[in-house]
Amino acid sequence: MLEDYILIHKIKRGDTDAWEKLVKKYYDGIYCYCVRRCYGNRILATDLTQDIFVKLIENIYHYRYSGKLYNYLFTIAVNTCHNYYKKKQIDQIELNEQQLISNRETPINHLETQVEHQLIQEALDKLPTHQREAIILKYYHGLKVKDIAKISGVGVSTAQSRIYQGLKKLEKLLDREDFLNDKRG
Repeated sequence: MLEDYILIHKIKRGDTDAWEKLVKKYYDGIYCYCVRRCYGNRILATDLTQDIFVKLIENIYHYRYSGKLYNYLFTIAVNTCHNYYKKKQIDQIELNEQQLISNRETPINHLETQVEHQLIQEALDKLPTHQREAIILKYYHGLKVKDIAKISGVGVSTAQSRIYQGLKKLEKLLDREDFLNDKRG
């Protein structure tokens, strides 16, 4: 958090190297969120990620160091994605998780993992937006429930409920009793 404070202070004074460090630090996490939120459409995710960082730089002079910058960026990301989907209707695209799979896997394990990721993504895509968003932030980005609540603009109990209800729906969609237990652990 202190590192972010220093970077933001330098950025406000015009230090372009500090801006590059900040982008490198947070780009991948924001991009991965956008990919999942955009049904795997990587081109759209790239565009939205760029928009998010443009919004950050446009508002950097108004940033007040209240909380973690990571959470602030996710708030911008959530709002940017919401706004995009309000304006446009897109075709769902299957998420290709191939980049996330280790090269050391056997072809059979690779195929099984790829099919599992595809099934999970398809099930996630069927959830209501607020539940899908909460699950992505919790399980793909490791955010705490209180941070998800703040990012989503709801209470902690509502965020917990969205996660729980979303997992229940995923369990039904995937027709696997062990799914909910695996995700809690």
